[in-house]
Amino acid sequence: MAIHQTVNAHVRTVLGKKVKYLRKSGQIPATVYGKNFDPISVQVGAREFEISFRKSGRTSVIDLSIQDHGVQSVFVQDIQRHPVSRAILHIDFKVIDLKKAVHMEVPIVAVGESPMVARGDALLNHVLNSLMVEALPNDLPQHIDIDISGLDALDKSIHVRDLTAQVSYKILADPGQVLISLSQLRASEDIAAAEVPVEPELIRKPRTEEE
Repeated sequence: MAIHQTVNAHVRTVLGKKVKYLRKSGQIPATVYGKNFDPISVQVGAREFEISFRKSGRTSVIDLSIQDHGVQSVFVQDIQRHPVSRAILHIDFKVIDLKKAVHMEVPIVAVGESPMVARGDALLNHVLNSLMVEALPNDLPQHIDIDISGLDALDKSIHVRDLTAQVSYKILADPGQVLISLSQLRASEDIAAAEVPVEPELIRKPRTEEE
């Protein structure tokens, strides 16, 4: 059983433009909704939420304890941020059924080290940054690790079919889809160009009428 982060929420009566005062007091306006669940406007403590979200991310279940509405199992469906400060402006929580499978984008994380990249002979290309996964909410991975230590030649790449099959979740992607590949650096070409001798400019004295 996955360990859930718990976030406390209070029913929100402040709506519209007045929510800016909530943010100044350290509260984040939010909405809770889901199938067979009437939407509720709530507010959560900014610090409490940010600490919990760093631990859970988008693919882990959060136990949202809502005033007068009990504890609801939710995902963070959406976060609106300020375009400059990146402060959280609003959160959408989606109520879920822990017994029903969901589809979720799960981040890809490269682990290990490619010998080509380590020598400075190639660059690592992340063709995809995430994969769509099907699983019960409690079985969703926070991320999918991909070992890149086998990328020891430019013609090698990692495809979906190369990933180890998991019992707890199913990857919903074309087996032939490339996930990570290598590309050659142009450093050698640049060095070769830099070594080509440049003909020095001939500086002539200006002719005078006496010459």
